[in-house]
Amino acid sequence: MTGFLPIHCIHQLLKSRAFAKHNVNIKNWIYKQVCTSVSPLHPVLPMLVEVYVNSIILPNIKNTEHTNKPLTENEIRRVFQSSVFGQYFDQRRSVFAMEFDPGAEDHDVVVDDTSLTPQLLLLYYLLLYEDCRLNNAHVLIANGRKVKKYSTEFMSELPIKYLLHHAQKDQSSYSGLFGPLLKLLATHFPHLTLVEDWLDDMALRTDHKPVHVTSMSVVEAFDNLESNPSKCAKLLQTLHKQQAIDIWPFAEVFTQYARRFLNDNVPRYLQDLYRDVWFRLNTVLPRRLWVLTVKNLVDDFSSITRIDVAEDPLQIMRCDERVFRCAPIYAIVLRVLRASLASSRSQLMQHLQSNLKLDQAGQVLNESDRDDMCRACIASQDTSP
Repeated sequence: MTGFLPIHCIHQLLKSRAFAKHNVNIKNWIYKQVCTSVSPLHPVLPMLVEVYVNSIILPNIKNTEHTNKPLTENEIRRVFQSSVFGQYFDQRRSVFAMEFDPGAEDHDVVVDDTSLTPQLLLLYYLLLYEDCRLNNAHVLIANGRKVKKYSTEFMSELPIKYLLHHAQKDQSSYSGLFGPLLKLLATHFPHLTLVEDWLDDMALRTDHKPVHVTSMSVVEAFDNLESNPSKCAKLLQTLHKQQAIDIWPFAEVFTQYARRFLNDNVPRYLQDLYRDVWFRLNTVLPRRLWVLTVKNLVDDFSSITRIDVAEDPLQIMRCDERVFRCAPIYAIVLRVLRASLASSRSQLMQHLQSNLKLDQAGQVLNESDRDDMCRACIASQDTSP
């Protein structure tokens, strides 16, 4: 599609299914608009995303064969790779040429890197897409339609929590987006909206003077944790005053030394500082941080993935026994456990919604046994000692 049309016109044409009537592919135009969007957010853009999602999941009554195509995972990764988060994505999964729409007019889309507006819009698209897919699962199954499902691994790569807090801090620019985002997150990602996290995040303070810290300096300070605790304390204080996104590159090194802080001769003050820095890192990519933490606290979790933590959250309690005698590190484990239990419950409910069984009349069968098993599983996890 070439030429110029105001976004209001595109929104109305998409809402009335005019593009479906004439088999016009609107996906590439919307993708380009999202990539070039800046703050303050145009109030029509969230509505445009909403009608676009509806046009993907819910076909036109008069033309059930033509529906718009969803954005591919690599198209979404490309936008995040062009932002401040780019260096934190797994390069092996970011080969853009693999999953781009072959009918696209131009793959060389320039992503605006002056704000996080494109990333926020894509996050809204993903959450809205999953919400619409789950709510209409019975219709899709009855019609024999299979739509794209974004993998749990892919969703866990995204800095969802960081983006939500960014929208919260700048509500003058994202007033029409923060509310719907928070609602969708609380429904489908309750582990990212824990009350404890919100309270901790509100208490965080940042030093506006960034200090240059290297991985070598972190390793050196942690290696001399017991012989030179003052040096380690100074480093942790510096990390705690920085922006969370600026200290995230040290997350892997930071978690590798978690066991060292369990030793009896480590001062309690250092353990408290370690906990405080961990909570700050937890505002960027929490699910990745949970896995890194558990990997270094549980002996036989060398092959753990982000999904495993949610599928079997109680395995976290098989950590080093010294954790239960160290209150600051134990607080970290409890936070991971609460979030993992919430994630597990959410995944179970989404699995039930996605795998419905219908009778011959197309009505959803009431499978009480399956629902009872789901509730029993959740109850057993919540009440396990």
